[in-house]
Amino acid sequence: MKRALIYGGSGDLAQKFASQLIASGVLVDIVFRSDAKDDEYAKKYNNIYIEKLGYQDFEPSAPYDIIFFPQGIFEPTPYIETDVDTLKKEFQVGLLDIMNLTRKHLDLLKENIDADRRVDFAYIGSTSAYAGFKNTAIYCAVKHGLLGFVRAMNDEYSHTNIRFWLFSMGSMKTKMALKVAGQDHNTFLDAGDVAKRISESLMAENNLFEPEQIIRRRVIR
Repeated sequence: MKRALIYGGSGDLAQKFASQLIASGVLVDIVFRSDAKDDEYAKKYNNIYIEKLGYQDFEPSAPYDIIFFPQGIFEPTPYIETDVDTLKKEFQVGLLDIMNLTRKHLDLLKENIDADRRVDFAYIGSTSAYAGFKNTAIYCAVKHGLLGFVRAMNDEYSHTNIRFWLFSMGSMKTKMALKVAGQDHNTFLDAGDVAKRISESLMAENNLFEPEQIIRRRVIR
């Protein structure tokens, strides 16, 4: 049976993705930054971990088959109005923490290496990983960095069955997307549809590998 670890457990996409995996028979562990008080969480997940100070302190104790990283900060602001602390925080959460956590998981795999075992690292990018948009300079830079990291890791581990994915989508119907001004939120992508697409890609038992998937809105208003 496959085991998955999902960071950012309270997020809309993380919750939808977890449901997709559980329905496919995957044991799901999840990491929150705040107490998971809802009893439904305890029934739903295999293990629940709380890291109140941030995910950078989390220490995985066993290798997983799927590791999901949806973390990120989206605060649309003209770059000239952005302070240095905000700049550092967005890079820390959206890129540096993710790279550090990836290294921790790879260390575990190195100690328990199995050439035939498939392991999937799945990262959430954005169409901002391929373009630049006004008032989101830091966010775009972070997502461009994540794209470069995924490309480099796939090359570094091309001799193994460890795979690195970047799923980049347009705006979704999530709490984060409410910060997008001047657009019709009814045209935003449904988080459940996106989660299903990601799950289908990771769970497919074939030799297809699309490491960069861009999921755009067909209608944009």
